[in-house]
Amino acid sequence: MSIFRRISLFFLVILAIIGLIAGILLASPAIIIPPVEPVQPVTAYVVDVGLHARLVLPDEEGGLVQYAYGDWHYFALHQQDWGSGIAALLIPTQGTLGRRKYQDIAEFKQGIGNHITVLNFAVSGVQAKKLQKSLEQRFQQNMNTQVFNPVNQMNFVKDDMEYTIYHNSNHELVVWLEDLDCRVEGFVLLANFQVKSS
Repeated sequence: MSIFRRISLFFLVILAIIGLIAGILLASPAIIIPPVEPVQPVTAYVVDVGLHARLVLPDEEGGLVQYAYGDWHYFALHQQDWGSGIAALLIPTQGTLGRRKYQDIAEFKQGIGNHITVLNFAVSGVQAKKLQKSLEQRFQQNMNTQVFNPVNQMNFVKDDMEYTIYHNSNHELVVWLEDLDCRVEGFVLLANFQVKSS
């Protein structure tokens, strides 16, 4: 066997191993570990809509608010062509913060449909209120950029944080979960979350 063939075979084996490891990581769920005995507990929800996940928190009026983070063109403007998708994956792009309000749990359940995975777990009411207020302030500071996306029924504003493959919607969700005193274990790239049962 020539040296060229040996080197080629070596690189093919390395690529196969890297592909196998990447496949295992992508298929392995990220585990949400909720806080133990949260103070004044309320229910938080993680909504898995495929590649992306969203967070739903109670609001002060007794309703629920869904927050989502993503790429401005791909998510907010629904420009889901190849160019926007590749740009969102490969280069830092304009981030967006999305919000949708629900009057109650019944409207929330009706709004998400049956084919979407919803996880729920208890968190501190104090931490949930603090995070919801922080996300609302973040949303309000860019209200002059607000658009409505009729496809997902969400309002979006430009966000100060860039969207990158290293900080995508699921990474931002992990930041929010940590603000709720949750831990998240495992590899996070796609929306593949599970809640650790007690």
